[in-house]
Amino acid sequence: MSLTAAGRYAGAFILLAFGFYGIGSALAGQFAGTVLVVLNSVMVFAIGVLVFRVLRRPHPGAAWTYLVARGAEAFLLTAGIVLLDPVGAGAADIAYQVAMLALALGSLPFCLALHRRRWVPRWLAIWGFAGYALLATGMVAELTGASVGVVLAIPGGLFEVVFGILLLVRGFAPATAGQPGTTTGKPGTTTGQPDAATGVDGDLRASRSALAAGLGLLSMAVLAGLATFGVVERMVSADPVETTTRLLSHHQLFVFAVVALFTVACLDVLVAWSLRAFFADTHRAVALLSASCRTGYGVVFAVAITHLIAAAGLLHDGAATDRNSQRVYAQITGFQDVWSLGLIVFGVHLMLVGWLAWRSPTVPTWVAVLVAIAGAGYLADSIGVLVSAGYAVEVTAVTFVGEVVLMVWLLVFAARSPRRRRSTTTEGDPARPLQPA
Repeated sequence: MSLTAAGRYAGAFILLAFGFYGIGSALAGQFAGTVLVVLNSVMVFAIGVLVFRVLRRPHPGAAWTYLVARGAEAFLLTAGIVLLDPVGAGAADIAYQVAMLALALGSLPFCLALHRRRWVPRWLAIWGFAGYALLATGMVAELTGASVGVVLAIPGGLFEVVFGILLLVRGFAPATAGQPGTTTGKPGTTTGQPDAATGVDGDLRASRSALAAGLGLLSMAVLAGLATFGVVERMVSADPVETTTRLLSHHQLFVFAVVALFTVACLDVLVAWSLRAFFADTHRAVALLSASCRTGYGVVFAVAITHLIAAAGLLHDGAATDRNSQRVYAQITGFQDVWSLGLIVFGVHLMLVGWLAWRSPTVPTWVAVLVAIAGAGYLADSIGVLVSAGYAVEVTAVTFVGEVVLMVWLLVFAARSPRRRRSTTTEGDPARPLQPA
């Protein structure tokens, strides 16, 4: 698909999404409103796919981030309308705010890429970056209880309207012929940047993939540790009323824990495909299967987190009564149950990564073994809970070390690779004998 065609489709979907969501929100609670919001989510994800197709070669990082952000937005907007009737407006509002935060943060690198490629006028790319930054600020403020999100969302909303109209008219067209992003040859290809699939050497691709995966794993470890152990597990007890009372007294902290966990789910998808790129030369089919498993786990984890969004909404709308406490506790239990099921798929992913690492000529064997053991630990704990209600062993309390080892090794590998390439360049190609001058 050419840049012009992809841009025009994206522009049409942006404008249609505005209409679908606007009318659907006005008809909230009715069947027609639910259908329109779901259609909006379909359009939103389609926008992400179109942008991903044209941006993945010149700017793969921005392309993947934008695709995952649009997917998260589509998922949360649908979840919000689904939660509205059984749970209440509080949960729907939180889902909407987190969706807009995901859109804003994921669109920042997209606007930088637009500015660099000159697929739209530079002033528009700058406007978009500023508008999305204000939108992110507004959504964070809304999540803390400050009602300024609507005002700060106006610049970003106006940008999307202008951007959609411009794309509908001209698509992703470079402002000046010969600038970066000018199409040559086959439709949809660009010049001025090395092709991420063919024009970048394998060592550089491996280094970038390792860095992306390592940083993603590090960010996930910090966010998940703070949210799970610092908030959720510290506040949840065996008593529903006590749990609800604790969560009510730290409601904003609980909401930000939910945001952190949803960010982890998004990072799971990005890490999955970074690892797929890293191990693609080892065994392409198994690497793809491994990435698909972790992506599936990320989706299951996101579904589990909707139970926490529902709990946060119930806390926002009600007090610590017996009935409300039971409802909140049921949502937290639902989160734990769904997450436990997802960890089965996650365990399979880690075992596949361990096999790939074992087959890889780059990864040490001991790292591969520890990663595979970590996957087996998740499988043992998750299946053990399903088989026996009295299962109390936590194998992952020991085997999780494999994940940490993989994270550290990836970061060290990425840090050493540039020095290795510089050394090879200085010494010459070892596979080719030096020629006399």
